Amino acid sequence: MSRLSLAAGLAAVVLAPFACVPLARAASVLDFDVWMRAIDKRSVAVQKSIARRDAVAARADAQEIERLYALMQTYFVDAGNASDAVQISRDGKDLASSITGLVDAQDFDGASQAALRIAQACNDCHDAYKPFK
Repeated sequence: MSRLSLAAGLAAVVLAPFACVPLARAASVLDFDVWMRAIDKRSVAVQKSIARRDAVAARADAQEIERLYALMQTYFVDAGNASDAVQISRDGKDLASSITGLVDAQDFDGASQAALRIAQACNDCHDAYKPFK
């Protein structure tokens, strides 16, 4: 057995346990842009679902908005210099969560108001943090 193949075999044995572990990486501005655009799209979708009184679709849209805001919250926490954006993200996540509860309670008027507040909050954050215009 050659030295090269012995070294390659040894490296494979040593590194194999790490093959299933995803590499940790901070979210990029491109990730943020994707999340922001997805929130915008889902914000419109949840409003339409609520207007149709489609609880299943409204709940799914709200849960996705909540997930995306959680990612954005982490993004801004990691940035370390955007406490207002962290709060906006946290508030958006809470509003999305409230939509789920309101829809479950058949309070479509309350859910509609929460969905509109999400859409309005986007503008508050865009002026300072929108990465691509």
